[in-house]
Parts: sequence; C-alpha cells; structure tokens
Amino acid sequence: MRATDTIPDLFSPAALADPFPCYAALRRLGVVHDEVNRMWVVSRHADVLEVLHRPEDFSSAGGYGAFALGAAGPGGGESARGRGIGLDRAFGSRVLIASDPPEHTMLRRIVSRGFTKRAMADWEARAARLADGLVDGLVERMRVGDADVVRDLAIPLPVTLIAEILGVPASRMADFRRWSEALVGALSNDIDIDRSGLEIAAMVGYFSEVVAERRAMPGVDLISAIARSAPDGDELSQFEVVMFCILLLVAGNETTTNLLGNMVHAFWEHPTEWSRLVQDPDLAPPAVEEGLRYCGPVQGLFRQTTAPTTVGGVSLPAGANVYVSFAAANRDDRAFAEPDRFHVGRDAGAQVAFGHGIHFCLGAQLARMETRLAIAALARRGVTLRAAGAAVPTTSPILRGFRSIPVTA
Repeated sequence: MRATDTIPDLFSPAALADPFPCYAALRRLGVVHDEVNRMWVVSRHADVLEVLHRPEDFSSAGGYGAFALGAAGPGGGESARGRGIGLDRAFGSRVLIASDPPEHTMLRRIVSRGFTKRAMADWEARAARLADGLVDGLVERMRVGDADVVRDLAIPLPVTLIAEILGVPASRMADFRRWSEALVGALSNDIDIDRSGLEIAAMVGYFSEVVAERRAMPGVDLISAIARSAPDGDELSQFEVVMFCILLLVAGNETTTNLLGNMVHAFWEHPTEWSRLVQDPDLAPPAVEEGLRYCGPVQGLFRQTTAPTTVGGVSLPAGANVYVSFAAANRDDRAFAEPDRFHVGRDAGAQVAFGHGIHFCLGAQLARMETRLAIAALARRGVTLRAAGAAVPTTSPILRGFRSIPVTA
C-alpha cells in the first residue's frame, strides 16, 4: 500500500477543476488506498475492465450505497447526506444502477424491452428534427448576442426526447432539469441538503402520481411498459417503478448534456479537429466516440468487494469501497496512443465512458445518437462556436460538465 500523502485527492477543488493530472498520477501508482476518502482507487484501463467484469466480487449495490450515504468519497464518514435527501430509502430498494444479479438481470430485462430497433429508429427521427431546430435557434441567438450552448442545445435536446420516450410532458422541462440537477448535486461536495431534499421529494411525488395513473390506464410509453411488468410473477413496487423513472430521466439527459458541453471545449482546444468535422460531417460518429474517451461526462463509479480479492496485483479486503475511474482509464497510454490528444479520426472503440460488462449504460445508444446529431447539425451549417463569456463548470465529482457555456459565432 502506498503512503496516503502520495495519493491525489480526486474530490479536492483543484482536482474537480482539472482532474487529469491526478488521473495520470494514479495510473502511475496502480491500485491504491485513499485513506482520506475511505476508498480504493482503480485507474488503469486493464484494471478497470477487470473490476467491471467481476460483478460477483465487486458489488454495485454495496458501492453505491457506501457513496450515497457518505461512507466513501467526500464527506468525512457517515453523513446526513443520504438520509437528508432520501437516498437511504432508494438504495434499500431494487434500483437498476445499484443492484447485483439476479435482481439486476431482472430489472435490466424489464427496461431493455423498450429499447427495440424500431423504437430507436423512431427516437432518432424525432431527435434529428429536434436537433436541427435547436441548432437553428442557437445560430439565431448568436446573431443577437444571447446564446448559450448548454441552455439552448445541450439541455433541451436530451430532456425533450426522454420526456417523449417516458410519456411525460416536455413542457415540464424546467422541472425535470431542476430535479435532475438536484439529484446530481446531492452527490457533489457542496450539497445543499435542504434544497436538494425538497427538489428530490417533488420529483418522487410527481412520478408517483404518473406511475399510479399508468398502472390504472397504461399507454404506449416506457413508463407504462415498466409499470405493468411482473417478471417471474414478481411485480415491482410503486416506489421501484418511480426509481426507474427517475433513473431514466436523469441518466437520459445528464450524460448527453455534459458530453456536448465537454466536446465544445475539446474542439476549442483542438480547432483543427473541428475544421475536419466541418469539412466532413460524416466524421461525427467517431468524433463522439473520441469525445467519450477524451472528455466523457461520467468520471467514475463505486463498487464494494464482497470478499477478500485481488486486482492489479493488489490485495483488497472484504467490504472495501472501490472507486472505478472510467475517465482515468480512458487516458491510459497502455490502451490509447497519445491519450491526451483529441483526435476525431481515432479508433476509440476501447473507451469505457459508459462502463462495461453487465452494467454497461442502458442509455448509451441514446446519448451517442443525440450527441452525434447535434454536432453533425452544427458541422453541416459550418458553425464555429466561440466563447462569449466565462463558462460555468459543474462541481460534481462523478459528472464532469458545464452548467453554462455562453457562445458567439
């Protein structure tokens, strides 16, 4: 085990502002124990893949529970965070992202039924129309000097689409975004427990009403499909369906919103790459994969060991909280040549921005598709975004992105 004072604190203000030097230092160290944040850190690409493909040894349920309740990560031990905003109840029920087999297998089977090829084709057609309209609106706002790529494109594109998929009114977009930010903010260093608790309670209340309505009168939306599912005769409780709705809403917009914002900054840092995309918008698919590798929004997630085990040549005890750093793995020079360079023509197929294995992000196809359509729409119009003021970054140690990016042509 390395000395604690040699291990970068991923949750410090400096690391939140620019985590990549910390990731490089962690990769040099290998698997290490961060005593300050009460967790082991796995940062090398091969080690991250190993952990993600051993769910029997590295539990999602235990890892998420430890982080949400303050036993791992920032916070100084068991805190009021989880109980103050209701996360203790959430992680005490069956939640897809925080479950292990066999519950995870059953839950994923329920929601996967809605992600058919036919449904994806329909969603892509809707998203393409929406992206084109939003980009046209962004361009018009740039002409009058009031444009923000997050507010005008990166937020409304995924929020509107996931609202349509769930069968909830897109007119509630402001509520959905506020609730989503409150839940993500609940996992940040500067959480406002009272405010977050009120917003999350409002979100739970709203979806409780929607789920009750869909159980009484099902529609053709995804919420109705989940609400009436009874795998193996075991019907989900109303709260478990509500948690499904919240997970889909939050994951369905946060990933795309933050990825789009991060890619705008990546193109600013590498202007020749944007010129390549403008000249050939068909490079949008590999550009998105490279964006996921170079500046993916999800920095990492937690696991917990179920028994004494070994990873990366290091022995871990049972019950160890493990932070699996996707973003660090995606800059590993053992897996990618020139990893700190953003290159839209790169084959970035080995990136792990959406995880890997049984917990591979269910919404990965949606996020890829939405981001691809948005940047292709900008490229086809020859739009070059330039900063029109200071961007406002997020403060979450889990999701990296921007709350605001004022832009001009």
